[in-house]
Amino acid sequence: MILAFLLVVTVAGEKISDDSMLFKNIYRCNAFATAIEHGKKSPNDSRRNPQQNIVAYCLPKMVNINSEFWD
Repeated sequence: MILAFLLVVTVAGEKISDDSMLFKNIYRCNAFATAIEHGKKSPNDSRRNPQQNIVAYCLPKMVNINSEFWD
């Protein structure tokens, strides 16, 4: 087992992500969470306008070392 980070996305309070959105690196996971919440179109997009009713965050989670990761 290893520590990974699960990207959780909710729209209007309803969870739309699943347990397969795993990252080994917290900073990579947070980059996706920030882009989702703020509607960024690229890593260089500096917009900071939160989207309505969309929340994204990363949770630490112990997973099997053979799990599939997005980074």
